[in-house]
Amino acid sequence: MPRTVVVFSIELAVFDEEALAGAARVRAREDGLDDEVWASMRSGISDDLVMLLDPGLIADSGFEILQSTCEVCEVCEVCEVCEVNEGSQHAFDQR
Repeated sequence: MPRTVVVFSIELAVFDEEALAGAARVRAREDGLDDEVWASMRSGISDDLVMLLDPGLIADSGFEILQSTCEVCEVCEVCEVCEVNEGSQHAFDQR
């Protein structure tokens, strides 16, 4: 069966990191991960977002998510887009 590969991008704002982490922890439990295992896998809000937004295969939906990544970009005063690291290089945290 032929398939079409599509790239879907989303930009979102996180306004409550604690709520996001809690929701991801609940979803991890629903996926069969206990809190200790999820904590060992989780490195920050990037993982929380992937846990919540990447369901993988959804039964009878006609699609499957093949790969997901998350870039965290902190707003900085210089460009109002991303965090500036040492040496005035703009840096994205990609996981």
